Amino acid sequence: MNGRRCRCGPFNVDIVPKGMLQPFMLRLLMERPMHGFEIMEQIFEKTDGMWRPGPAAVYPSLAQLESSGYIEAVSREKQGEKARKQYRITEKGKEAIKEYDKMSGNIAENMNHFIRSLKKF
Repeated sequence: MNGRRCRCGPFNVDIVPKGMLQPFMLRLLMERPMHGFEIMEQIFEKTDGMWRPGPAAVYPSLAQLESSGYIEAVSREKQGEKARKQYRITEKGKEAIKEYDKMSGNIAENMNHFIRSLKKF
């Protein structure tokens, strides 16, 4: 297994389903405000090294979440010459996570059902 892909014979299988980044980011921002690099590191840490989304995925997702009103920029930290924008979750973002939590059981059940179906062949 390498990063977020499993090399299974001739197949490359994504370990992390598409669409999981934004809910994961919102969940992290419920803990405390963070900047993009910190979010990448926290995802890597909290998934025991199985997933390390890169800047090409994280920063566009932050921009999309911010433009949709799920997060907001709260400050810019000075790190030498570079300023880092920190984000925090909004009430709209917290409501989205509650809705996601209601649906996540169904998502997991459907994924397990799909995997069991594949094993029948």
